[in-house]
Amino acid sequence: MFKANKKSPLLFSPFSVTSSLKWESRIRSLVSNSLNQVLPIALKERSNGEELAVTALVSGDIEKLKEMKNVGGGGDDDNGVFQVLDLHLHIGSYIPPVFGIEESGAHLALVGRGRDPADAKYSDWVRLRKPLEKLRPPSVTELLLSNDGDRILEGCITNFFVICQRDKSEAEGKYLDDYNNVNSIEVQTAPISDGVLPGVIRQLVIEVCHSKGIPVCEVAPSWEKHRLWEEAFVTNSLRVLQHVETIKVPQPWESLESKSFEGISWIEKKFQ
Repeated sequence: MFKANKKSPLLFSPFSVTSSLKWESRIRSLVSNSLNQVLPIALKERSNGEELAVTALVSGDIEKLKEMKNVGGGGDDDNGVFQVLDLHLHIGSYIPPVFGIEESGAHLALVGRGRDPADAKYSDWVRLRKPLEKLRPPSVTELLLSNDGDRILEGCITNFFVICQRDKSEAEGKYLDDYNNVNSIEVQTAPISDGVLPGVIRQLVIEVCHSKGIPVCEVAPSWEKHRLWEEAFVTNSLRVLQHVETIKVPQPWESLESKSFEGISWIEKKFQ
């Protein structure tokens, strides 16, 4: 939780491996103990058969952390995690989307650059994406990110996949398994090394594809080749897997410097 990144260098000495493991254990305990207190109430109040969505927001006080000595390393400050961290839980009703029903798909628009860091869900991302929301066209349900206007990384709150015709001239050496070239399609999604969120559902999709013999290429889908795309979908913990109906891309990419969507010309791709 306290690793340095390009925009926020460490304000204190990094934890040892042992100390970090103790912090992780206590954070898990903090979340679990809090959830055990409120979940019975939520279960009692919910409607029959209703599913629930649980969100845990963990925030820390860096100033308090800097004042403490040997935090998480044992001794008097062994429970220091409880002095520098706050936890807020939100439990709400959840209605999962039905896949494949007409007009239940996602409508996407490419509006901005990838995030830094993207390897964890963090609350400040809500503030950082506010400028992107001003570029959201009407009826668009999710915003896509790209650093160059071509290679699509992910959505603001989702991972992005396309199913496309295989480009055999580029396929050699890209796959972990040899499927004897019997498949004419492949699944593409941006790799973790491109800075995308390592979503749980993202990983499950990749594992299922491998188990079914479906070629998966971890490469950011290129808009220049969108004519080869036959299907697209987004994933996250709540949507699970949602079909994409439309994707809008600005033309040109530099037009995103506009202060609102109204000053942008869009190219749209529709999926059946």
